[in-house]
Amino acid sequence: MRLPDKTIVITLLVLIVAMLTRCNSSVDHSASKATTETFSKDDVAKGQGLAAAYCQSCHKLPDPNLLDKVTWRDHLLPAMGKYLGVNSVASTGKLITPESDDNYLPSRPVVDSAAWKQITAYYVTKAPQHLPVSNRPEPIHKLPFFEIQTAPAKWDSSKAMTSYVKIDESVTPHRLIVCDGLTNRMIILNDKIQTIQSSVLDGAIVNLLFQKNKITATTIGKDLWANNYRNGNIREITIGKNGVVAPKGKPVFEDLSRPLSVNITDLNGDGRPDYLIAQFGKMVGRLSWVEEWGDDLKEHVLRDKPGCIKTIIDYGNKDKRPDIWALFAQGDEGVFLYTNDGKGNFEEKQVLSFPPAYGSSSFDLIDFNGDGFKDIIYTCGDNGDYSQILKPYHGVYIYLNDGKNNFTQKFFYPINGCYKAIARDFDGDGDLDIAAVSEFPGSKTPWESFIYLENKGNFNFQGYTLPVNTPFHNGMTMDAGDIDGDGKIDLLLGNGYTAADANSHDKQPLFLVLKNKTLVSAKP
Repeated sequence: MRLPDKTIVITLLVLIVAMLTRCNSSVDHSASKATTETFSKDDVAKGQGLAAAYCQSCHKLPDPNLLDKVTWRDHLLPAMGKYLGVNSVASTGKLITPESDDNYLPSRPVVDSAAWKQITAYYVTKAPQHLPVSNRPEPIHKLPFFEIQTAPAKWDSSKAMTSYVKIDESVTPHRLIVCDGLTNRMIILNDKIQTIQSSVLDGAIVNLLFQKNKITATTIGKDLWANNYRNGNIREITIGKNGVVAPKGKPVFEDLSRPLSVNITDLNGDGRPDYLIAQFGKMVGRLSWVEEWGDDLKEHVLRDKPGCIKTIIDYGNKDKRPDIWALFAQGDEGVFLYTNDGKGNFEEKQVLSFPPAYGSSSFDLIDFNGDGFKDIIYTCGDNGDYSQILKPYHGVYIYLNDGKNNFTQKFFYPINGCYKAIARDFDGDGDLDIAAVSEFPGSKTPWESFIYLENKGNFNFQGYTLPVNTPFHNGMTMDAGDIDGDGKIDLLLGNGYTAADANSHDKQPLFLVLKNKTLVSAKP
């Protein structure tokens, strides 16, 4: 099925996240040109009002303190200007090419040059010279509960870009699935980390859904890079006993805008499965669900904006109806709850809101304090955008639920460029520990690529990281599960490494296994 195209209105300061691009987190802004331009108090005051008037119509109002002066002036504001027609190359309203951002740029300026100067004056004047540095102890370079097992040498490379990893417990013995986002290759390994087979597919796999012997694969497109193409698809696949991966029939959905996942369940109570599809897109994307409608399929759009990075279907309410939780990681970043009336009608509530500079990267629902209500663990750290600097607000957050789906921050652990966190009882002592990966660690803190936080009680955590010189420098993705059936929760880490020097012979593994060596099994 080909879903219909829709367009969105681009308003002030929409932060277009260029996903999965490399950022130089060691940029020294002291080497940049000095901020010599001065602005009048009147321009600054008017600029503050203009920013409030325009920005909040699209997303949370960015505070000048989120970025330093140089980043605002030389990087973010010039980039945002073109989306408002300021110095825009889009001199006409005609579409140019299917993949170009110019297709979505205004043909005429949305704000005049005087107003744009005042907005610039506000942010550059009010921004700090430098952002504060995170204050935290360095984690211990020795994992207390895990043994490191590297990938077979054939999967070492000077460029590693893992698009998806999975500890597959749907078969016995269990197996590992690793997807290489550069070669579009899916690798199947056994529970002893030995390669069974690898298959090249028609695009980069970013998600697999396992349901009663059915595997549904989401392909983001021909490659991982941010673009406006509509060449993603969702289709069933098979994985043979010999590890060979093959498509099963035609795609269920095709011509999608960089889809990241699909969930399949009965959303409207008619006894038939429906599809919840998250299209991240770039300039265009949306969150929608699709139902069978006679001999056809009918789409219902929940949010007609790009940036949906993850969805969770939850039956936790007393009515046992499937509600939808979604994280949007672009523009109006935040966690959204769609409450189901049982007939497929949903009421939207934004339960958490984040500034666009945060770079939201993952979330999950889990009861941290044992009160019977699911809390939110959230990470932010996508630094592949227009503000590639270290940000003290990147890291892992825990938000507690008051029982009415109102959330309050309880915990924060700073991690530069944090991409994902998983909360599980890894050491089997009855409480929730946290494993986290970072795709954009600081140049002076490379250990941020993986951090294990052992729960010591009362939201106090002891940090651990990989031993020095472990070949895992950029954490793209991660999964938790029991690899060998011993009842202990292991970890599978996906690497996002690129050698700093194009002529370098340095290589790193595509993935890393952390085998759980605790003496007791995790409690259910």
